[in-house]
Amino acid sequence: MMTYEEMLELARSKLNPQRLGEYDSTGLVAAVLEGANGKYYAGVNIDLACGIGFCAERSAAAAMVTDGERTVRRFVCVDAEGKPLPPCGVCREFLLQLSPENARAEFLLCEKPKKICRLEELMPHPWYRMGQDK
Repeated sequence: MMTYEEMLELARSKLNPQRLGEYDSTGLVAAVLEGANGKYYAGVNIDLACGIGFCAERSAAAAMVTDGERTVRRFVCVDAEGKPLPPCGVCREFLLQLSPENARAEFLLCEKPKKICRLEELMPHPWYRMGQDK
């Protein structure tokens, strides 16, 4: 099993900023996730005009789903400078909808000092539980 430091290094190795056109770019953010199957999946962002691109987290999750897995154990994401980055709200919701078990997925939020939290801590009030007791 990879350490968080090894996952960070793998994510950093995937950074490859490229201009795709006047309004488009890719590779400014990279993510690596560990699936419940013990495999690691990487992805990068693709930012396109009119907001039709997608985040690195969803790119990595798509690779995982393509491999037949839907559950995430651990997740790291880095910005263009290689610093840990929390997932955006869309990616948080995306992962929760892939599998309710992903609420327990751990995210590395800060490298030094190391700060880890679960997705359920980032999404304490999911829309599908509004008005219900936990």
